[in-house]
Amino acid sequence: MKLSIDLPDIQPLRELDNDFLRQMLICNLYNLGKLSGKEAREALGLTRRKFEELLPIFGLSILSDSDNNIAIELDA
Repeated sequence: MKLSIDLPDIQPLRELDNDFLRQMLICNLYNLGKLSGKEAREALGLTRRKFEELLPIFGLSILSDSDNNIAIELDA
C-alpha cells in the first residue's frame, strides 16, 4: 500500500526520511491499539526485541497495550 501525505514545507519536516515516518506511523498505530504488536512487527520487518527498542524513540512504551492486542500476542 502506498500512502501520500502533504506536509508544510518547513525545515524540520524536510529532514525526516521515509523510513523514520513509516516507523513513527506504525509505532503510533500500535500505541493507539489499531495494530497488534505482531502486526506492527510484521509491517516493519522487525523482531520483537528490535520493535521494543524502537518504541522509546517515539516516546512510547511496550507496556501500554490493549486487552485485544494482548490476546492476539498470546495466540501468536
